[in-house]
Amino acid sequence: MKLVKSSLVIACLSFGAHAATLHQPDSQFIEQAAMLGVSQTEWDQGEMAAATFSNAYKFTRYYQVSKGSMVPEKWKLNNSLDLTKLKGMDADGEHDLYTILRDRLKNHSMVVIKGNEVVHQHFFNGMTPNSTHLDMSVTKSFTATLAGIAAAEGKLDMSKPLEFYLPEFKGTAFEGATVQEIADMRSGLGIKTPPHKSWDPRLTQSQEWHGKNDSGLHGIQDYLLLIKDHKYPSGEVYQYQDPNTEILGKVVEKVTGKELASYLEEKVWTKIGAENDAFWMADPDNYVVASGGLNMATRDLARVGKVIVNKGKNYKGEQVIPQQFLDAIWAGNDQVRKAWTKGKEYALANDAWYKDQYRVLNIKGHKLLVMIGIHGQVLAIDKASGVIVAMNGGYPQTETPRMANLLFYQVIPAVIDAVK
Repeated sequence: MKLVKSSLVIACLSFGAHAATLHQPDSQFIEQAAMLGVSQTEWDQGEMAAATFSNAYKFTRYYQVSKGSMVPEKWKLNNSLDLTKLKGMDADGEHDLYTILRDRLKNHSMVVIKGNEVVHQHFFNGMTPNSTHLDMSVTKSFTATLAGIAAAEGKLDMSKPLEFYLPEFKGTAFEGATVQEIADMRSGLGIKTPPHKSWDPRLTQSQEWHGKNDSGLHGIQDYLLLIKDHKYPSGEVYQYQDPNTEILGKVVEKVTGKELASYLEEKVWTKIGAENDAFWMADPDNYVVASGGLNMATRDLARVGKVIVNKGKNYKGEQVIPQQFLDAIWAGNDQVRKAWTKGKEYALANDAWYKDQYRVLNIKGHKLLVMIGIHGQVLAIDKASGVIVAMNGGYPQTETPRMANLLFYQVIPAVIDAVK
């Protein structure tokens, strides 16, 4: 007992007052899911998304990120936006947005904010305003935001090569890339991935995303150290690779001395007036899945959007996200613009860039700051109007231009035009 108490004291001293709580996989939930045809080894397949994405964190270790005691900002709910009256095109012709979202995109929820008004919210698929949802690669933007906070605090120099902070990665494909190039997905990694996947299967095995594995990789660190090959010189090409985010999170933990989940809790989640706790899935080394493991309520994702619209400040006027960090993303630079033209997403949006794990897309007269996950998880902010669109979904296929076209050329512009 004394040893346990001593360990807890050390943890509190190491991680300060804010320490997200670590939990083991929910064995009861996993057993129930398996009885109904959803195994732990296949829970994230498209067929299972409707049943699992609201409870994804229960399949793995996870941190519970406290919302804290800050009272949520009061929003007026008028729900004046009628999706049945807005139109968009699909392959078979024009449809109302309700049909496109529910039936074509397999959308699970959407919240649209203008000022302090919720002009629309819906929760399909058994969700409620308080239901959490797996946000997949929306997580990347949060990891990079924490890097931006650490940099603003003087703890991190983004221009330094990775090995300045993590010398153990000398001799890997990351050596020589700056932290900023890694944050911008310009590290040039040469990783072979299967069709319709954004990642090497060994990555998910090392994270035990599907439970115990026999790969011999215990935690993401083991996998990252295996990456030796370059496809492009560092800095030149935008190439979307999950390991960049995982190693960026490792840097943040190194320079702050805090678990990433606890740093999120301290610096962001307790300061935005969140309505619910968030949950961040973790690997067997208790390191979070920095590239795709956050689970949060859609309304809370919209609250992060409110902070961004307010130049990084919460509704009390406190700076949460550094304004300089956000301004630099909105502005872009020659390096990220040029790198984007050499990436595969250029074909979908030729006036765009990727910086600090956010996309800025200029589409149909709108300049959008975007977080996006591969199954239709989105936070989109219109620069001119300040309209915020937060949504979660379970689109069954990943890496598909069809989903991107429906979201960013049909649904989101139509919603913004109707609200602004």
